[in-house]
Amino acid sequence: MLIRQVRLHGRGLVDLRVRDGLLAGIGPSLAREAGEEVLDGGGALALPGLWDQHVHTGQLSQAHARLDTSGAGSVGVILELVRAELAARREWASGGEAALVGFGHRLVDLAVPPTVPALDEATGAVPTVLIGGDAHHAWLNSSALRALGLPPRDGVVAEEEWFALAPRLPELPGVADAIRAGTAMMQRQALQRGVVGLVDMEWGRPWEEWPQRSPRMRIRTAVYPAELAAAPGPTGTVLGGSGLVTMGPLKVIVDGALGSHSAYTREAYSDGHGYTGHGVLSVGPEALREALADASARGLTAAVHAIGDAAAQLALAAIGEVGIPARIEHAQMLTDADVTAMASLGVVASVQPAHLLDDRDATEALWPGRGGEAFRLRDLVSAGVPLVLGSDAPVAPLDPWLAMAAAVHRSADERPAWHPGQQLQPREALAASTDGVAALEVGGAADVVLVEDATLFDDVPVGADGLMVEGAAREAGARLRETEVLATVVAGRLAAQR
Repeated sequence: MLIRQVRLHGRGLVDLRVRDGLLAGIGPSLAREAGEEVLDGGGALALPGLWDQHVHTGQLSQAHARLDTSGAGSVGVILELVRAELAARREWASGGEAALVGFGHRLVDLAVPPTVPALDEATGAVPTVLIGGDAHHAWLNSSALRALGLPPRDGVVAEEEWFALAPRLPELPGVADAIRAGTAMMQRQALQRGVVGLVDMEWGRPWEEWPQRSPRMRIRTAVYPAELAAAPGPTGTVLGGSGLVTMGPLKVIVDGALGSHSAYTREAYSDGHGYTGHGVLSVGPEALREALADASARGLTAAVHAIGDAAAQLALAAIGEVGIPARIEHAQMLTDADVTAMASLGVVASVQPAHLLDDRDATEALWPGRGGEAFRLRDLVSAGVPLVLGSDAPVAPLDPWLAMAAAVHRSADERPAWHPGQQLQPREALAASTDGVAALEVGGAADVVLVEDATLFDDVPVGADGLMVEGAAREAGARLRETEVLATVVAGRLAAQR
């Protein structure tokens, strides 16, 4: 393939030659070779392919068939949504036997806790699973509990118990079909947004499933401790014949999430409902060290989920003791000592900036006075910590432009940037979104994204106070959000085009 007339940042118009999945030439007016396909760039800006470093693809693939419960502020509202969905199914006379799966509500928004009897009253015999928006719990009715072999209970299924249960949802009627249809849809939508690769943090055995799914993009699959003995290694091992699927890291979840009051913190929570605990420690220091040592012996890298600062401290201590190449997933709440430790250990910060848009108010309410320790993107970059961005989809949309916009402006409404000292310049947000590829170069992978605006990643002006000018940062964030991708090339093949 010959990609004609594109702009590289800081350079004029050039052509890109692609051969055998690599960039074989970059220069002005390259001569077309016999049989070479031509893609006219029309002066577009050419970028390295974008990555989402944290996705739960099995959960995301069901999104098109799920009931959206996001924004529901009470148990009553959620139950009204459920009743309306089931009534619509009966009217359409379709899907009556299929399970009802929902996603989006947050426990932190509910004054009254959800109960199984309340859900039973609304759903009857239809197996129903309502997954929390942070993916750390699910509200099941009795029919779903029985179908999945769980004993009766009154409340939700949370944390480790839920993580073990989530891969079994395809056992419920209709869920497996929804995943099959959704996987193709997910890839198409991601490619249209310029995403050439993702790290799949799904539970189960995604390394076995992805080679059978006709992958059109690069997939790096994780493994959890329960399946570690069955996983191939080392990290980077090519899986299947497409060459697009590779083995990724061991994923260990140390704590919970802010919205469930389960992120593990040094200082106690404070909220209007009387909860003052420190969250949930899902994996203790000894078990974490053992899991990391086992992964290291198999040649795997590690990805350790740590949202609270106490969880980050525990994770960094174990990573340092084992000496394994590692990432902290989320790295949402960090002290100065944590940032310093990450830099000295070379630990990567895998952060989902769109979460700060949702967690802004909850952070200030639950961790009062400590908002400056949340999403410390500027401090991480300044300290030399490698930074990669993702979505945690379906918790947030699989959209790198939203992630970059959130990193640049740090606001989702009319309010100014939240802790503006932690903003990134657009070029820095881009650098954290390309899987370590700093620029398109000869010999590199032919993963290319074309966008129309050649000034999209110009620096935002900085005021006398050393902070980005608010209006300019807001405009830069809006432009990123509104970016339309003209074409996406993966491994030298045109995968999406507007």
